[in-house]
Amino acid sequence: MTNGKMLRLPSFIHVGPPRTGTTWLHEVLTGHVGLPREKETRFFDVRYDRGIDWYSGLFGEYPTDVPAGEMGPTYFSNAIARERIKHHVPDCKIIVTFREPAARLYSLYRLIRSGSHPAENTFEGYARFQVECGGDLCDYATQLKRWQATFGKPRVLALFYDDLDADPQRYLDSVCDFVGAKSVALNRAATGGGKVYSAPSAAHSNSLGLRTVKALSWASQRGARPLIELGKRTALWKSIRRRFVEDFQPLSEESAEEIRAMMLPETEELERITLRDLSSWKPRALRKFDDGRASVRSQAG
Repeated sequence: MTNGKMLRLPSFIHVGPPRTGTTWLHEVLTGHVGLPREKETRFFDVRYDRGIDWYSGLFGEYPTDVPAGEMGPTYFSNAIARERIKHHVPDCKIIVTFREPAARLYSLYRLIRSGSHPAENTFEGYARFQVECGGDLCDYATQLKRWQATFGKPRVLALFYDDLDADPQRYLDSVCDFVGAKSVALNRAATGGGKVYSAPSAAHSNSLGLRTVKALSWASQRGARPLIELGKRTALWKSIRRRFVEDFQPLSEESAEEIRAMMLPETEELERITLRDLSSWKPRALRKFDDGRASVRSQAG
């Protein structure tokens, strides 16, 4: 309560990490729980200066008997965001979805490269930079224990992207049960089948390529999309496209193995905490081949 007014704050937050299906979950839950119109409010890490009244206003239109929440994939490794959530919503329910480390990091790299954000030209360079600067390296177990210590283990739900991929309805049911929402039938949901945007291509890392892709995006947003789509069907377009746009190749097994080896201590600790068999997240020499499905879909977007 502030200034005599009762604040409507979220009862749950999916804190990430990035590239674990939070956009899909937001789309599926829209209309069934109280969600901000903008998928990521970034309140607890970027927009905190706007004040708690502003944040509360994002949930004010929903009935009090409907659980309210948000998707905050940038909160996962942010200690300040975690403490701010605890301060304002001490009984908040926290959801975390874990994805095989190499696949998730490669997916994040592709997303950054396909956008306007600067990134290393190669995934190997990007991953090396993350190591050197102490960036986002899937320290899953360490962060999970911090969320559990802050909010209590019963209020932290750990899920896995593999389950979302294999059985989306069951994954969604787990979320709904945890947050206290009515079950949502996926066959009636408007969202598509993709769990994350795959970011299939990016501009070549040169100034002309970047300017060209940005110009096409600008024109598309201002009504030229039908003409651009028509042009994409021609041989001339394909020839020109090769000069400015590169399609991402599948994640190499060598790069994937390097990341899996690097993150092995975190993977084994997460395995212990969650009682989940994560053999497929480990270097090939350490995997169990009981079911013949040792390979990981590291090419996923």
